[in-house]
Amino acid sequence: MDSTADPKGKRPLYQEDGLAYARAAAAAAAPAAAPDEAKPKPKPSSSSEEAKPEDQPEMPPLVLVAEDGVEVSISRPAARMSHMLRLLMEDSCADGPIPAPNVHSDILDLVVQYCEKHGPHYDPEASERARNPFPPFPVELTPTVSSIKPVTYVDPDPHGLKDWDKDFISLDNSTLFEVILAANYLNIEDLLDLGTTTVADMMRGRKPEEIREIFEIENDYTPEQEAEVRKENAWAFEE
Repeated sequence: MDSTADPKGKRPLYQEDGLAYARAAAAAAAPAAAPDEAKPKPKPSSSSEEAKPEDQPEMPPLVLVAEDGVEVSISRPAARMSHMLRLLMEDSCADGPIPAPNVHSDILDLVVQYCEKHGPHYDPEASERARNPFPPFPVELTPTVSSIKPVTYVDPDPHGLKDWDKDFISLDNSTLFEVILAANYLNIEDLLDLGTTTVADMMRGRKPEEIREIFEIENDYTPEQEAEVRKENAWAFEE
């Protein structure tokens, strides 16, 4: 067959294949190619056709039931951030409503919001290495991977999650503590780390009186008891 022949009409049109039909119609409407550029293109078989996203059934989200009875949905990629929910999915036990006792729906909404933001970029192994940079030895590592970060190492943040986290965790004390408790119950270690680190930063470098004021803690020590504590722990009160 002459390689310079016009390939138009050489490939059969399958009317039932909407995508192939649309492609063929667009090709027929396009200007004719130069003879030396025209090359026949075989129609791909159905097995080699790239699957369209809509052809793949999407797994339904998980349903969490808060303590006040409100149902809160969370996508499965986001639910992976919870070690508890991840185990339920692996054991095929997450198809029905999952109770979240002692977690109010308002707090559960915040937790889900965090997971939905981080879920698409979440890597359990990388997250574990980031939280535990000095694991017990021996450690089996590939030549290009190290779980120990140098002191000068700066974590890349290509998705802007650190700035987003800073805004997200700017909560009043009551809400912050409730989020920490919810993260602890659902075993969302990254969110738990974020919450507890935030509390630690609020306390760092402050005097006991300032910490009590920030967290609205009543001082139930008598003056004598407080003086005794200061005497026994004089090192902690040195300027």
